[in-house]
Parts: sequence; C-alpha cells; structure tokens
Amino acid sequence: MFTILGLLLSSVFAIVIVELVLRFFYPQETLYPRWVFSTQYCSTVDPGVLMVHERPGRWRFVYTINDLRYRGRALPPSSNRSQPSIVVLGDSYTFGAGVNDGEEYTSVLERELGGAGRVINLGIGGWGLTQEVRRYYDFGALYRPKAVILQFSANDPRDNLKCAITEFRDGQFEFRDSGEGIYRIKELLSRSWIQKSQLYNLFRDRIYRLMESRVVEKERATLDRGRVGAGESAEESVYVELLRHFAEDLHGSGVNLVFLSVNGQLEGFPEIAAEVRRLQGEGLLRYIDAADWLKGESDYSSPEGHLWGAKAHRIIGERLAELIRDDGSRDPRAPRTP
Repeated sequence: MFTILGLLLSSVFAIVIVELVLRFFYPQETLYPRWVFSTQYCSTVDPGVLMVHERPGRWRFVYTINDLRYRGRALPPSSNRSQPSIVVLGDSYTFGAGVNDGEEYTSVLERELGGAGRVINLGIGGWGLTQEVRRYYDFGALYRPKAVILQFSANDPRDNLKCAITEFRDGQFEFRDSGEGIYRIKELLSRSWIQKSQLYNLFRDRIYRLMESRVVEKERATLDRGRVGAGESAEESVYVELLRHFAEDLHGSGVNLVFLSVNGQLEGFPEIAAEVRRLQGEGLLRYIDAADWLKGESDYSSPEGHLWGAKAHRIIGERLAELIRDDGSRDPRAPRTP
C-alpha cells in the first residue's frame, strides 16, 4: 500500500510540475466549456454559459452564450415585422472566435443598422454547410428573415464530410442525426475540468485531427460516386449541390442571400467558386470577399490565430450594414447585376 501510495503521489507531483512548466513557459490554448455533442448538429454550444478561451499569459477572450444557444443577446422569434431580421450562418469566424463580446461583426452590423434590423448570429465553430443549412430550417427560418448572410471558410467543404447530416433528395432537404464516436467524446469531456489542463491540451488537437481524418475518409468512401464527375472532388461536389438548392429556396421565399468569404479562401475551391459566380449571375446571391473590404488595412488579425480580429470584424460589420441598407428597397427576386 505504501508503494502504491508513493507511486500515486509521485505521479500527481509530476503532473503538477508539468502543468506549471507548460503554463509559464509553453502555454497551451484552452477553451472551457468546449463545444458539446448534438445528435442534430454533431456539435453545438450549451445554453446560458460563459466560454473562456485563453492562452495563459498571452491572450484571453470570453464568449457569452444565450439561452437560445447562440452568441449575443437572445432575440426570440417574433411575429412583429417592424424590425426585419437578418440571420447569419457560419463557423468560428461568424461565431467570433478571437474577439470579445460585442466585437463580432454581427454585433457591429446590428449597431450600425441602428434599430433598423435584428441580427441573429447562428455561427458555431467547426460547422460546415450541412450544419448551417439544418440550423436555418430548424431555427433561423422562424425569424422570417429579409436576408441571410452565409460565411465561407476553407475548412467548410471538409467539415461537410465530417458531419454529413444534410442532403437534398426528391426536391427537398433531408436531415439525419449523427452518432459519430468523435462527437460522443465531446459529450463526456466538454464540461470536464480536464479541458483546463495544459498537459491535456498539448496532445488534444493532434489526437482529434487524427480521429477527424478517419471520419472524413469514411464518409468520402461511402459517397455516391455517381454524383462526382471527372475531375471533381467529393468535398466540392457536396458543397455545390447544397449551396445551389439553398440559394434557390431562399430566393423563392423572397430572402436575400449574401455569400461572405474569408479573405480569398473561396478561390482555393474552383468548382465552388464557379458555382458562386453562376448563382450571382442568376441573381440568387451577392458574393463578397472580405479581402476586398480589408485591402490596405494592417494588423487586423486576432492574437488567438483567426484572420479576423476586432478591427476586421468592425470593418466587415460596417460594410455589411451599408450593403443591407442598399438592398432594403430592392425586390430580392429581381435580377441582380454581378
């Protein structure tokens, strides 16, 4: 018993020493609580929590999640149409990773509109178009928005295979729940104290990426190859199909769609970029590359690692407000000049 106790105390002491060394000399990025498991969306956020995102001694951001499971002030769906709604879909760039509450471009957009519109930020880190489309029909459509902003980043096509919960079949979107083991782990660990451990976070991302790759390869292998033509990638084919039908459905409902790409990242996907330009030519969306709005600016990234820090979010929010105001008197079903 003394031997076992000695080994246990030695192990605890060693772990404490490693934790302190990492924290002061090689701090790891931590997020607590993390994204939680969801059968509907693979991962989401807990309602009514404060998510603390930090690298000890380097930077720290706090994200307030409301009771409706999105960041920002809770705006329940309402039949009151005096204040038009704008629903924003996206991943961590829209969620606002790397900026504090009130600095996200969605918050800036709402302030710039000055009471002329309500902005509902449904962005969640790590989401792809499959989750964003489902979230819109599950919840965002309840706001009967006049406009939807869809943000794109380079990881979105791959994320669609990581969480393949949405497809278009027989003229309509169909949704299926996910039970992937990689997300079940979130159910066990997302609110555990271990998320604050420097030692755990030293290895966490490496292990998660490995598990994620296996899920993606499994989904790629089971895709219907008939939908992928010569020279096409599975990731781009899936994204193009979902985007086309989503844009057509919004257009038919009289909803403007703004497609916002993170700095030049759409151009890395030629098939998706070509489809976006076709949809714009057909008047089904407005394409914006954030790089055009940030041209000539410097020092606008976040110390957390995202390309958009507080300065970029402010500029993008202001420019989106101008665009939304300009589109206010326009019939969304009218043809649009690219």
